[in-house]
Amino acid sequence: MKYYKRLPLERMSNCRDLGGYPTKYGSITNFGVFVRSEAPVNLGKDDIQLLKDYKITRSLDFRGNDDIEKFPSSLNCKDFEYIHLPMFGRADALGFDSDKDDPSIGFTGWGKNYIMWLESFKGWVKDVFHQLATCENACQYNCNAGKDRTGIISALILLVAGVEPSDIAFDYCISRAMLKPRFPDLAKQWASQEYLMDSEGRLIANHPFLYTPRNAMEQLIKYINSQYKNPENYLLSCNISEKEIMEIRHKMIG
Repeated sequence: MKYYKRLPLERMSNCRDLGGYPTKYGSITNFGVFVRSEAPVNLGKDDIQLLKDYKITRSLDFRGNDDIEKFPSSLNCKDFEYIHLPMFGRADALGFDSDKDDPSIGFTGWGKNYIMWLESFKGWVKDVFHQLATCENACQYNCNAGKDRTGIISALILLVAGVEPSDIAFDYCISRAMLKPRFPDLAKQWASQEYLMDSEGRLIANHPFLYTPRNAMEQLIKYINSQYKNPENYLLSCNISEKEIMEIRHKMIG
């Protein structure tokens, strides 16, 4: 079996394996367990075959209904177990308004947003971790760009595995560079998000929503450790069982 850090796909540039990071337990995170990505849209047969050969059998899609209706996942097919797990719009979300026409209004940085999501969407985190823990083979998961919702879940997985915060921040930061080749395609997918477009309908490449600043992930991890002492306590507060937390760790370093 051949493993990759970034999977060499034609129609995806931010599809990456969480394997290869050193942990405080003296081991390296396993390859071929969890794969993070941007939305797998319009994939060709070669890309699909590579993902199948990578032993991915379950796909978790964190996007909302509008996104998946306009740009359906190529992994919603007979070859994969496709599970739609949108974060926004949940009935059990606490104190979050996702109905703003322009979410960039009042935006003060991703770190604060991630912390707010961490507290508002504990039910979503629970559902996602259940699917991660119970997948028998490799599990792929995505949002739109594969950096924010996907980045939070990736950080929680890596924290449970004992990966250092500096490496988790690195894993988060590189999404910006990985996504650059796909900006033209993303502009088409995000055309309805007018705040991301210039007057000619082109994606604003330096828009803060497209960045993955290191301090945002560092702020999130610092919050978890200060408010919950450790990531396990945060996950327990989401009503995730100790068994499933340990299963995630075992998958990553067992």
